[in-house]
Amino acid sequence: MKTLFSDKSLLSYSERLKRLRWFTALFFSLLLASTLFSFYVIHNKIEQEQFHEYQQQVDDVTQRINKRTFKRIALSNATPPAEFDYFLHLYNPATEQLTKAISPLANRKKYTHFEGLIGYFQIDNNGRFNSPAWPYILESERDKKALTKPKKSNHEARALTIRLREIAYQSNKLKQLVSIDGFKEKTKFEVIADLPEYLIFYRVVEINDEEKLQGYIVERSGYINDVFLPTLGNLQLKRPIGLTVTATNHEIPNKLYTYHRNHLRQNQIEQPECLAELAESNIDEHSLSWPLKSYKVSYSTYPLSLTNDAIYSIISMISLVIVAGLSCFGFYRIGLKQLILAEQRLNFVSSISHELKTPLTSIRMYSEMLKTGQVLSANHQKDYYDFIYSESERLSRLIDNILQLSKFNQPQHNVSPEFIKLSVLIDIIQSKVSSLMIKNDFQLNILSTFDDHDNVLLLADIDAFSQVVINITDNSIKFFDSEKVTDTDRRKIDFIFQPADKQNGLIQLQIRDYGLGITSEQEEKIFDLFYRGGSELTRTTQGTGIGLALVKELVEAQQGTIDVQRMSPGLAMNITFKSKK
Repeated sequence: MKTLFSDKSLLSYSERLKRLRWFTALFFSLLLASTLFSFYVIHNKIEQEQFHEYQQQVDDVTQRINKRTFKRIALSNATPPAEFDYFLHLYNPATEQLTKAISPLANRKKYTHFEGLIGYFQIDNNGRFNSPAWPYILESERDKKALTKPKKSNHEARALTIRLREIAYQSNKLKQLVSIDGFKEKTKFEVIADLPEYLIFYRVVEINDEEKLQGYIVERSGYINDVFLPTLGNLQLKRPIGLTVTATNHEIPNKLYTYHRNHLRQNQIEQPECLAELAESNIDEHSLSWPLKSYKVSYSTYPLSLTNDAIYSIISMISLVIVAGLSCFGFYRIGLKQLILAEQRLNFVSSISHELKTPLTSIRMYSEMLKTGQVLSANHQKDYYDFIYSESERLSRLIDNILQLSKFNQPQHNVSPEFIKLSVLIDIIQSKVSSLMIKNDFQLNILSTFDDHDNVLLLADIDAFSQVVINITDNSIKFFDSEKVTDTDRRKIDFIFQPADKQNGLIQLQIRDYGLGITSEQEEKIFDLFYRGGSELTRTTQGTGIGLALVKELVEAQQGTIDVQRMSPGLAMNITFKSKK
């Protein structure tokens, strides 16, 4: 941590790299954390808005259900008390006479106007039970006499009346009402819900100064279906929902419904045994209004899906994270390259000092010996002069490379390529590298697949071409490890001119040595500026790391390309030139 925030300028390379990594990671972490937090807040808000929208929709469903039951009860309350008798006595003001008509409730087709309705009934103060479906009081003389008539409809109507009485008297609350002396008048229908399978609606009315209890009986299941199914069928919801209708009486089974729209945009209502996946996300729970006050309905749906806004937000956040990651990575890569470049420059300063100091010291020492006359032998004097000349040439090449490096960003300003005969380029190779090869006991091989060298022209600059072949040759000789390569036949360098593979109008110059070669890691970096293979502490070869980088720039300035190819054994530099005949 101390290193991370240190103001020292002379940190080691590893410390600076560590600091760069820490700063990059910290910056990206903060950016990622803020982005994820923003995404979390936005996603939660969208989810809450979506959930609130579903709650509003199910509120509307509950209101529609309550409204439907209210209309049904209002219709029942509007039924005239006189219709609960089999016969109606109607007064005709025109004739001032009473006429007799059958009650509309006697028609059993009337019972189909909503599902679950079993029938209507009436009980007087004396506990006598009758129904509009049957004209006589049960167990009366006229009732018994009517049974002797063989009409099937009579038996069915009486059987319905008996069934209504049996169901009605199963209710303890209804029996309690009947047993009380005198009914308490209730002109609006009330409901009795103490039977698991049935609901009994009743009211107390006064007819001809006599109080009577009137009502009708419905099957719970059918009645609830008739309330929910039409209501759900008229909905226009975008999302499937599941409804669980639960009674406070645990003996009464739950009713389950599912609502969804098919591919034809038609509503489909089902009554499954279970809601399965629709029950995974609970939306809300509502109590129903009278007469279903003992029921509550729970709404559920699939796990909330992402809306288009949420999807766009996610895509935006992911894009932002990717951009931030790429930016941080780019920042790190730029910083890393700058660190590497700074380290390479330090190494360059160290190596260039060594490269300049060593030959200058030798030249100075030998020249002083010659100057003071300490070398008397003519042969020794010649050797000293040759050594001084050789070191001077090496210094000259080094200085040329450094001068060329100073113009590294615009090498094309110093290179003017033109079409030159292949024979001229071969002569340049022969003249420029022969002395270097002979001095280091290397064999020079110049090969060509072309018959007429004067007829083949290559686009090149003579000075740049010369510097390229000298640098590559010098590099090949310098890195030839004589201690590891004892085979003298491998002390050679081949220069091969041949047509470039699969490319028309291009000629390739392959410069191949037979040394130890390079690793795959070195292959990727061999043309990098200041790059030198191995460790600075253990390296024994001379060099500054600018030779091959300069070669690449010079080749490209001649509109050519260069790549390295690992061979077995050795290494090949493949240079491609434009050509014409």
